[in-house]
Amino acid sequence: MEKTILIIYLLVGLLLVSCTKKTETEIPEDKVESEQMEKTEEKKESKSVSTPDMTAIESYKYTWSKTDAMPPVVIIIDDFGQNAGQLLDDFSVLPKEIAFSILPDLPYTQTVARLAEKTNHETLIHIPMQALDHQVNPGKRYIRTGMDKYAISDLLQDFYVQIPNAVAANNHMGSEVTSDLATMNIILEELDNLGLYFLDSATTNKSAAFTAGKNLGVKIAKRDIFLDVPDNSDATIINKIEGLAKYKGRNEPVVIITHCHNRDKLNALQKFLKQIDNMGIELISVSQLFRKLGYPA
Repeated sequence: MEKTILIIYLLVGLLLVSCTKKTETEIPEDKVESEQMEKTEEKKESKSVSTPDMTAIESYKYTWSKTDAMPPVVIIIDDFGQNAGQLLDDFSVLPKEIAFSILPDLPYTQTVARLAEKTNHETLIHIPMQALDHQVNPGKRYIRTGMDKYAISDLLQDFYVQIPNAVAANNHMGSEVTSDLATMNIILEELDNLGLYFLDSATTNKSAAFTAGKNLGVKIAKRDIFLDVPDNSDATIINKIEGLAKYKGRNEPVVIITHCHNRDKLNALQKFLKQIDNMGIELISVSQLFRKLGYPA
């Protein structure tokens, strides 16, 4: 009898231990895709951030042909405005189809805008927007969820004054703002009033930009590739070149974003450009991109 009771106690103990032990195959909650620029944002989504009603959100839709032809490529270089000098001059001699996306409120914001106009590069306003991780600083002034229409309008108009030759805008950070349908409706309406296109940098897979564009009857574009993620190595560039194969037959151009932070990024971009030129892939401007999406010339 005592032996039986002892066995029962041992079995109960083993069951308790197995129930409290964490499985080794559990997927971490903070796992994000390798091409996510705002690496820390999705990790903190469960904090006290208001979650928009996602029932109205639609995915960005592409159309496909029946051929294996490669669509043209659009390249945008983000984050201009912090530095000038020789590196900026060297970026300015890149093919004129490449666009410069300029952050407002920085020491060289207007310097870059003037140089881009002089060298025939189109520009975008790189709009600072709130990230899901509120500890990340998007800039001196930025769009936040909950801002009223007039505050957003004033901010965008001021940014446009700093970069008056801009043809479009894209988001800097902004995983919280771009996933909020109400805020994106306001942003796209004001950009449309300014005569600017919007290109979604796709820093979250929950973006409401496509739905907002549909609500307003305007088309938006979306980033497909971050060229310099995870790094600027030859291995990364080769991987991105090989990855272009999956876009064969797509009607919409392939939108690629890289950054201007250092010479390594410039060198990596130059290698990529040489290779796609050898492959016969057409490089087009941001304005040409939106004309292909249905906007008039």
